[in-house]
Amino acid sequence: MKNLLFFAVTACVLKVASAQDGEFHLDNEYKIKPDATIDLASSDANVFITGSRRPSAHVKIDRKVITKGLYSGKEDFKVEVEIVNGDLQIRERARSYNSGIVTYQREEYKIEIQAPEGVSLMIRGDDGDYFIKNVNGAISMSIDDADVELTDCKGGEFTFRVDDGDVRMDGGKGRLDIDGDDADIEIYNGAFSSITADMDDGDLVLETSLTDNGSYTIRTEDGSINLKVLSGGGEFEIDHDDGHVTLQGDFKTLTESDDHTRVSLARGKAKVKVRGDDANVKLIAAN
Repeated sequence: MKNLLFFAVTACVLKVASAQDGEFHLDNEYKIKPDATIDLASSDANVFITGSRRPSAHVKIDRKVITKGLYSGKEDFKVEVEIVNGDLQIRERARSYNSGIVTYQREEYKIEIQAPEGVSLMIRGDDGDYFIKNVNGAISMSIDDADVELTDCKGGEFTFRVDDGDVRMDGGKGRLDIDGDDADIEIYNGAFSSITADMDDGDLVLETSLTDNGSYTIRTEDGSINLKVLSGGGEFEIDHDDGHVTLQGDFKTLTESDDHTRVSLARGKAKVKVRGDDANVKLIAAN
């Protein structure tokens, strides 16, 4: 009798979900400064941010969760959008999921932001993918398990903190700051005057011009470094343990030992420091 009573009580709490379990939709226009900062915190979303010659920001968010199985309780989900001194803050709040046996769950989550092209971005996120185009302010991203693609972003300051995701950027100038764990970073057609890159296990592919008074420091543990100099030149100090150094183009070897290589490229006076522990380092001078 006790066993039967327990089953009856449990059956009242549990329910079967076979269709859409949760939905959130937002579609609004926001008046912001032309050079505003968009501060976005989200998880699991595919994010599209595009800059254009528009006076305001348009934010469209669509999220659906489809769950099948035996579960109890409910999910709480919301996104708060706020204007603070002409800047735009977008915050995804904590969500509580159902408990029980879930046999299938799919989340469809998309954030689209159309903004003035002069805005800056401050992004924090887990999972999902980010597609950013024609944003000309400073860009700062701290992400985990996410992939990022940036196109035609003409600002002068880029900061990437990446755990397991990948970053691919075409263009960029000014200051570049990279802190990567298992991330692969690819940056093409750059014109950076300052680069600080600290990588662990990921690979770094970097194309950039060099300025004579610029600052360039690159370090990696187990990954590889592929640095292509588009224009300019200078002196390159490379410390390496078990890795290998490859030169392609008009580099001149000044000194070489088991753990240190110093080369020059007689097209400028930049100072470039590279540290690779178990990494392979390849330097390429564009024609």
